[in-house]
Amino acid sequence: MGTRARLLAVVTFALAAAGLSALSRSDFDRIVDFTVDIKDLDRYVTGEKALPERNPRFLLLEGTVSDIVILDKEEASFRVRVELLSGEWFGTEDVKGYACWVVFSGPELAALFPAKAPKNPGPGVVTVNKRLLVVATAREVTTNALGENRVLLDGIYYKITR
Repeated sequence: MGTRARLLAVVTFALAAAGLSALSRSDFDRIVDFTVDIKDLDRYVTGEKALPERNPRFLLLEGTVSDIVILDKEEASFRVRVELLSGEWFGTEDVKGYACWVVFSGPELAALFPAKAPKNPGPGVVTVNKRLLVVATAREVTTNALGENRVLLDGIYYKITR
């Protein structure tokens, strides 16, 4: 199922669950968690907060793409892992960075996540340093080859914001 189809399915399910009436804020809050950002995901990594169960609410995250790794390059089973970064300033000289990995799947994404950035990427093409708004669910805390821990998320939808 494509990312847009998944998002449409979520909205359709939410409307059906609400008895086909208007979706209220409390109905929406049951399926989307606006309180979590990439910085908050660090609390899952450190064990300060338990990772939500496998079927949690959707997270809405914004960050800068710092890495793109093609996990499966075959169009029919295409999968890509995107590292999203955010950070905060402490004073005028110190910055603390936070990161997570988001995995997107689907044949429609193969052309939008190129292994090598084109000189003139078209609309919707994700490259390093693009800013993304992402809808995702947390999957697990995992460790990379360098021993760094990251929260791994299943990406449902993304929008390039800059």
